[in-house]
Amino acid sequence: MIKSLLKSLTAMAFLLPCHSFAQNQTYFASYPALTPDAQTIVFSYDGDIWKVPVKGGVALRITAMQGEEINPKVSPDGKWLAFSANQFGNNDVYVMPINGGDIKQLTFNDASDEVDNWSWDSKTIYFTSGRYNSFSSYKVGITGGTATRLFDNYFNTTHHIAESPTGELFFNDTWESYRFTSRKHYKGAYNPDIQSYNPKTKAYKRYTDYIGKDFWTSVDQKGNVFFVSDEGNDEYNLYTFIAGKKSGLTNFETSIKRPFVAANGTTVVFEKDYQLYTYD
Repeated sequence: MIKSLLKSLTAMAFLLPCHSFAQNQTYFASYPALTPDAQTIVFSYDGDIWKVPVKGGVALRITAMQGEEINPKVSPDGKWLAFSANQFGNNDVYVMPINGGDIKQLTFNDASDEVDNWSWDSKTIYFTSGRYNSFSSYKVGITGGTATRLFDNYFNTTHHIAESPTGELFFNDTWESYRFTSRKHYKGAYNPDIQSYNPKTKAYKRYTDYIGKDFWTSVDQKGNVFFVSDEGNDEYNLYTFIAGKKSGLTNFETSIKRPFVAANGTTVVFEKDYQLYTYD
């Protein structure tokens, strides 16, 4: 898989209906994610959720709610789209069929609930919430119900949950990877590392110990892990683990943001310079 990832790096350009943007000039698309087959990108633009073919083309709007919709994530079975929306004043978790249909609100807390990822069985949505003690990680079923705290405060300020196929939950747990993601060149005791916890086995693991910032984890169906780090040149670049060793995949002079790997592992999408890029 790594060999195929090293083949190309191309900027995603697309035309948005009802907007007079020229090819290669669509800026401020954000929060990108991929369908499991890596054929379609979903993203937030102008407060709504859109989708566009990975090869480029015309983007179609999926949502048109009041307020702003962010953090779209497609379920591993390709049937559902989860996202956060603030139409009632704060972000809550919503879900809808990927091809359109009724939108269902899943959380109703006064705090901000921000979608992170899906479970691999497509039955659970992980999200970060500011309810109770600062912010931490929660899960809610696709059919709704009471949200459950993941770690029972064993880890403080957890966020960016990404589940591996083995049930291992990757996360970060510092403000530097949540509230201060745009603050680069930080090195110190509060640096974010790539960590995981398996609720089934109670096993905890720390994957990185760099004094700078490692965060924004995404995992494919084979368990390959992708994330950003500023270790190489003090800018956020795309990294993975090759034979257990932290390895850089890009060396941009300007930082990338929010990488997301497709479930099939063939493509990673991310933000860079206010546009969407893919790495495959």
